[in-house]
Amino acid sequence: MKLYITNGTESGTENIDGVYYLISEEGEVLCSHFCSNKGFALGDLIEHREERKKEYTEKYGEYTVLFLGEDTMTSDELHKRNEKFFNGEEK
Repeated sequence: MKLYITNGTESGTENIDGVYYLISEEGEVLCSHFCSNKGFALGDLIEHREERKKEYTEKYGEYTVLFLGEDTMTSDELHKRNEKFFNGEEK
C-alpha cells in the first residue's frame, strides 16, 4: 500500500505553509497536519507518530510513504480516488 503526502496546491507538491494530508492510494484521507513547510510534513504526519505507524501497519501490513509526485500518481487521480472512496465506490 502506498500512502501519499500532499497539500492543497494544484500539483500537491509545492512547498507551502499550510495543511498537509496523508492519503492512501485507495483515496482515504488518513490524517492532516498544519506544517510550516514540506520538510516537516513527513515527521508531523507519520514518522514521529508511533500510534499512527502501528495503526497503518495493522490496517495495511506493509506500506510506503511518498510525497505526491515521487511516482506516477497525480493530484487529479488521487482526488478521483478520494471521491470514489468517500462515495463507497470501488477504484
